[in-house]
Amino acid sequence: MEREQPPGQNQAAEIPETSPKEEDTVRLAAIRIPGRPSPRRPSAREGAGSRSDARKLQAPLLAPLNHPKAPGTETEQEREERAREIAQEETRELPLPPPPAEKDPQLAEVETAKLPAAAVVPALPPPRLASMAERAVAALALLPTRQLPALRAVSKGEEERALRLSRGQAFSLLLLLLILVINTTTSGLAQLLGPQGWAFMLWGPTAGSKNVLQQIRSALPSTTPSAHATEQSSQQLTPAAYINLILRTMTLDQKLGQMLFVQFTGPYYSLDLSTMVTQENVGAVILFTANNNIMSAPQLKQLTQEIQNGARTAGSGIPLLIAIDQEGGLVDRLRDLDGPRPSAAEIGATHDPERARAAGLQDAHDLAAYGINLNLAPVVDVTSVYNPQLDTRTFGNDPTSVTHMAGAYLQGLQQGSQVFGTLKHFPGLGDVSVDPHSGLPVLTRSLDQLQAIDWLPYRTLIQQGQVHAIMVTHEIVKAVDSSMPSSLSPKVISGILRQQLGFQGVVITDSLTMEGVSARYDESQAAVMAVQAGADLLMGAISAQTAAAMLKALKSAVEEGTLSVQRIDESVRRILMLKYQLGLLHLPQ
Repeated sequence: MEREQPPGQNQAAEIPETSPKEEDTVRLAAIRIPGRPSPRRPSAREGAGSRSDARKLQAPLLAPLNHPKAPGTETEQEREERAREIAQEETRELPLPPPPAEKDPQLAEVETAKLPAAAVVPALPPPRLASMAERAVAALALLPTRQLPALRAVSKGEEERALRLSRGQAFSLLLLLLILVINTTTSGLAQLLGPQGWAFMLWGPTAGSKNVLQQIRSALPSTTPSAHATEQSSQQLTPAAYINLILRTMTLDQKLGQMLFVQFTGPYYSLDLSTMVTQENVGAVILFTANNNIMSAPQLKQLTQEIQNGARTAGSGIPLLIAIDQEGGLVDRLRDLDGPRPSAAEIGATHDPERARAAGLQDAHDLAAYGINLNLAPVVDVTSVYNPQLDTRTFGNDPTSVTHMAGAYLQGLQQGSQVFGTLKHFPGLGDVSVDPHSGLPVLTRSLDQLQAIDWLPYRTLIQQGQVHAIMVTHEIVKAVDSSMPSSLSPKVISGILRQQLGFQGVVITDSLTMEGVSARYDESQAAVMAVQAGADLLMGAISAQTAAAMLKALKSAVEEGTLSVQRIDESVRRILMLKYQLGLLHLPQ
């Protein structure tokens, strides 16, 4: 209910007398203030003073309503100022009645008094809540403005001309599309869809890439001014010095990646394979028919090219070893591409080393044409008992004959230095009948028998300087280490193969996913143990995920001190030297 304003300027403290018809009744409700006694009802003895007391209580409430001017004489501005004063005036506390003389009920009522109604005057407007908004609008109105040009209708022809590309723009877009198509054709679709993406396909590797060979070429002084300077620079930078320079430039992750020997599924350069090559910096891949890696000759060539391009342009810059088991006979990965090749047993039965050399030459020609540079052959196991895994895969049961035939095959295979061979399966599966794929064989020959039979081909061919790589299988050699599989045994790899037989080339483990190892250890544990034993290339990762797990285990072992950086450098140095000997690495010119 709105309060009415009393007329007149001199009525601030008095209540004017009015007629009974104009009199309004105002009841003053009792106000209970916490912590103070409630006002009591006036008694009969106090009746004379109760009405005057009530008027005293009402006077402060009515005082703000008194105005100095009569209605109609006050301007609009004065009314607004008066309203603001009323709104800003602090509330006043009502005075308390005199202390009660006797106990009254907790809630007392104050006698109401009839007061004459005040004269009706025009009500003041309430405080304007939108005054701030009005001020903002007024302030914005004072800002300088400028008139915008009027919109006009655009014709259809003008719209088409606006959307039409200029000749220069069209030419630029066609040029970018052409670059994209060419780079995608040469580098593969996986590079376009992979982590490097469109920018890599258009412009190549970025300046911040981890291409080790580019960093070295950028850091080396130019040798172009004169032939004398070129000759002097070549004399200073030997292959060993170049390998050491690469090692110093590589990160720990890149070094560990070089030690992984991975496989993959599918006939194309997939995203998973691209990740292993460009992000995990793996050092070698192996091709399997069972993994659908080999479908046709053009497909295989393109696949190996894309693998090497990925490493060269988006990875560490170091080419990969691309391997295969091309033995002939039952293990003939290229049968559907080039026709059947004779088995080692067929060649060995001729006792003609020239047949073995010719087979090596033929395999080298075929593999090099497909971009394959490492053959996991020949098998130099000396057969003593029947082993279904080795059926027709060995050159015979005489260690001397096996040595001659395997040596001749290596000569033919490695003659052009484009493809190297790998002796397997050290320490020898010729006298066991269990397949390491499904169990852990136990070799019970004495140490003398091992030296005279199983290890004779290795010793002889190592001394002849023909051996670049040896694969170590999973078996227990009781005469050497009766508790640890040979692929994880320091006594077998470092003790026998390195020290006694003098082999300083690359040691490759057979797949660490075989039952002979996986029944005891997972791939990550086996990887660390194999490096501790002296192995260089760790075969077993079948995807980017398993490769990442092995890399994580190796890195943790280095950080914890289980493996030293020096030990890692030893293996990577051998791997890089093998790649240099294959012509995959070249001295900077």
